Amino acid sequence: MSAPRIATHLDAKALGYCNAGLRRWFPRDGVTFDDFRQQGVTTGWLRATGDAMAIRLAEYVEQQANSLMSEGAKA
Repeated sequence: MSAPRIATHLDAKALGYCNAGLRRWFPRDGVTFDDFRQQGVTTGWLRATGDAMAIRLAEYVEQQANSLMSEGAKA
């Protein structure tokens, strides 16, 4: 597993997630949907929800970050 990253609303939209589905994860641990839209949440927070779609988003964000890091190492 990768280091925790910040997942944003734009990341969720890139996976085709709709706002109605995203709202199911909130509020949790004092985080609201508006917080997510404005600041994002950590991939660890997403995993802790136990929701399969949230975990998929966490994996997507971590894979994107790993891809960027490996591309940077090649340069």
